[in-house]
Amino acid sequence: MGKIGVMGQLGTNATTVESAPARVRAWTFAATAALGWALFTLTILHLVSSFDPLTDPVSRYAFTDEGQGMLEASLLSFAVGVLAVRGTLAAAGLRISRTTTVLVVAAAGGLVAAALFPAAFESDVDPVSGLIHQYGSLLAFLCVPGIALSLLDQLRDSPDAAHQAARRGLQRVVWPSIGLLVLFGASYVADKLSGGPPPLSTLLTLLDLLPEALIQRGVFLADFVLLAALLTLANRVVRARVSR
Repeated sequence: MGKIGVMGQLGTNATTVESAPARVRAWTFAATAALGWALFTLTILHLVSSFDPLTDPVSRYAFTDEGQGMLEASLLSFAVGVLAVRGTLAAAGLRISRTTTVLVVAAAGGLVAAALFPAAFESDVDPVSGLIHQYGSLLAFLCVPGIALSLLDQLRDSPDAAHQAARRGLQRVVWPSIGLLVLFGASYVADKLSGGPPPLSTLLTLLDLLPEALIQRGVFLADFVLLAALLTLANRVVRARVSR
């Protein structure tokens, strides 16, 4: 009976290891489809709209003359993609902390809020809707890099060589993403402030020269790249585990 029990347990473990790549592939497909559709829709929206991507923020595209509804569809698909990335990481056997889960839910929730509540660029839009859109977008922008940082922290002390290799690859992506986010925040604040002592006023003037709308698109693109890096990390980890 003891031998049978041990063999049964080994069989169960082998089945789990064999099924892990299939689950990771399924989640990766779902995440890639959602994120790909979000990026594709956003790209088409920029092509058909008359707005200027160098000066007009992404939020203004909700009121475009062509492609109405595409921004909302893109943001909702982006939210689904964020949730699917979390599913991919879990399927790969990576430990998902409560902090990581909260950040994933917050990022997806912020994107949904930004999609459902348009920015107050038109007089008929409720200012409350504009505030919800603004803070929802801010929440998503902050949480996506936070997901990567949380995962990096969990992998820091892992003795697994595959985990450490994946961690180094993720580090090369997350810091440029955070740098763009800081640059966008600085340009946004500079646009809202004016005056002050000479050193501060000079700094604000320089920051105000930055193309805020273009940097915002850079942050969007960096978030897509960061989520793609998380998918790559999950697939690399599960392949390393199966090959042992």
